[in-house]
Amino acid sequence: MDDRDLRWLTVLAETENVSLAAAQLRVPQPTVSRALARLEADLGAPLFDRVGGRLRLNASGRLAVGHARRVVHEIDTARERITELNHPERGLIRMGFVASLGESVVPLVLNRYRAQAPKVRFVLQEGHSNDIADWLAEGRVDLALTGRTRPDTVPDWKDVTWTPIERQRLCLVVADDHPLAEWGRVALVQAADEPFITFWPRAELRLLTEHLCRQAGFVPSVALQTGEVATARALVAAGLGVAVIPQPTTSTTPGTVHLPLTDPGAERQIGIAWPSHGRHSPAVARFLAFLQAPNPSEPN
Repeated sequence: MDDRDLRWLTVLAETENVSLAAAQLRVPQPTVSRALARLEADLGAPLFDRVGGRLRLNASGRLAVGHARRVVHEIDTARERITELNHPERGLIRMGFVASLGESVVPLVLNRYRAQAPKVRFVLQEGHSNDIADWLAEGRVDLALTGRTRPDTVPDWKDVTWTPIERQRLCLVVADDHPLAEWGRVALVQAADEPFITFWPRAELRLLTEHLCRQAGFVPSVALQTGEVATARALVAAGLGVAVIPQPTTSTTPGTVHLPLTDPGAERQIGIAWPSHGRHSPAVARFLAFLQAPNPSEPN
């Protein structure tokens, strides 16, 4: 039994005539008769009563036609959805990203891409770098925006390809009445005695902060932890400590000053990660190419 036979059954049910059904389907009459015979053999019962040279659906036939219509509808729906999924401008893209990119980078990237492909659909999943490695391995996301946890290193994830796409300068954010606020730029060692507001232990920005502090010769005193850059800035504005975050490109939290760091390697490398093996859908392949292409709006 295949969906073609089920489609022909629904036409037969409407016409109740093999000749009319064959003409409507544009196939020879014997082909329709054989399809009906196959269905009746498969289902184990006649589906029509033969009355005066015409066909009349019987109880078994009415039951079969009801199910046939539902099966045909589900098959047609599946084909439509698969076509949609594999269309480069209307497909589905499942993207993971580290939480600290959710405030600025992710919205900017999606806004730029949706200008090119407004019908594409995204499912977003936010987490830590280690979460993203698992999601890629398990096939829960198609690709992910993440970064290096240490300068000049590539994430060592099995069966995952990672390539850099953008750099963010790191800065020390302080309250606007902090003694360092007038400095313009600072070395991280100048904040060695300050309480630090930082991120969860596995978070990429937390690992970068700890690496830069060790490089500067001290271990930061962690006063508070959060998962969001915006929250960290708000806590800094409240005078609860300082934080290392990416240099913002848009408006910032009132009451804060962002001081570029002069330390070597005080930058964040953002990259795109995807499974090394397997075939991308056209929508995902097109988005990957977009992410890896130079962005003319960014300074060199």
